[in-house]
Amino acid sequence: MDAVLADLKEWLQDRKQHLDLFDETKTARLDNPLYTLGGLVWLSWMIVIVSGVILMLWYIPTTTGAYQSIMHITYDIPLGWLARGMHKYGADMLITCITLRIYRMYFAGEYKKPGELSWMILFASLVLGMISGITGYLLIWNQRAFWAAKTVLTVPTYYDEIPLVKNTGLGHAIAYIFLGGPAVAQAAITRFYAIHLGISVLLVILAEVFFYRTRRRRLNLSLFTVALVIVFMTWLSFDRLTEMGRWANPNRTPLPILSDWYFLALYQLVKYMPPLWAGIAPALLIGYGMAVPFLDRTKETRALERPFFFVVGLLALAYFIGFTVLIMLNIAVISRDPPVIFAVTVVVLTLAFIWEMAHRRRKRLAAQQAKPAPPGRPAPGAAPAG
Repeated sequence: MDAVLADLKEWLQDRKQHLDLFDETKTARLDNPLYTLGGLVWLSWMIVIVSGVILMLWYIPTTTGAYQSIMHITYDIPLGWLARGMHKYGADMLITCITLRIYRMYFAGEYKKPGELSWMILFASLVLGMISGITGYLLIWNQRAFWAAKTVLTVPTYYDEIPLVKNTGLGHAIAYIFLGGPAVAQAAITRFYAIHLGISVLLVILAEVFFYRTRRRRLNLSLFTVALVIVFMTWLSFDRLTEMGRWANPNRTPLPILSDWYFLALYQLVKYMPPLWAGIAPALLIGYGMAVPFLDRTKETRALERPFFFVVGLLALAYFIGFTVLIMLNIAVISRDPPVIFAVTVVVLTLAFIWEMAHRRRKRLAAQQAKPAPPGRPAPGAAPAG
């Protein structure tokens, strides 16, 4: 046991030396827009934090006051529309940039040694960002936010369908932690507000400790890029004023139930599945994402040199886009689609596995042919003398 702990400590020490949270070590590659994503994550995060603090000055976290306080901020407070727009679109930009950076790291193989810890922290940040997003979404207390939160909080209850924890009430206990009661009401909005704020404070503290200890720059973007982003988001906040929707009505269910864009694919996935798998699937997706550096043991970083993981990444992207479109257009057929999706997934993954095995076999043969032949023995494939 001591040896295992010693190895883990050594592994953490080594990976900490190569930790890269916001592409702060990739300044030489800033000519590639994909390597500005880390800086854009930091910039959008700071926009969200600053605008969020401003919104806190007037926001009232109650079921009777939340909606009206947002209306007051948007239409009565000078530049309140700007603070709310920057918070909303800054959060969208944050999730977008984190997602794109994850895909860049995935297809470029940047999660491989020594980038495992950077990948795991980034992936965990995406999960926390999505949790922060859904908790902040409810704070508007409009019809769309209310039903989106209610739908999300049904997912933990599906854990009670898992045989190992069926009699423990774990799923309902998790839902109760967020709800504070049997339904989405005042206790829920209080807890969502606390979680929304707490995640931001915790991550800011951790990031600042990291930068203090490493003495790295927080933002590796040009002043022009920063100004361009701020001007664009200001224009977006003015031209696309964040909608209010209708006051939350627990007795009227909107169809379809929609949330922020980054939750739509998960909504559709859960709708396709029976309760047992609806509870397990999100945990499996998160587990796979965190474990990718340890599942892909090859040393290759180029995507086509890792056929199976390359196809898995493309498949995940296709399902994310496809499920999002299906739920937005409300054209999914629950009785028809799941068998088709399952069959397509099995076929694609099988072909990817065959491709992976064939690729490895070609590499082994190429390596054998590249080896110098021992003295007095012809090289593999060479014609015998005479």
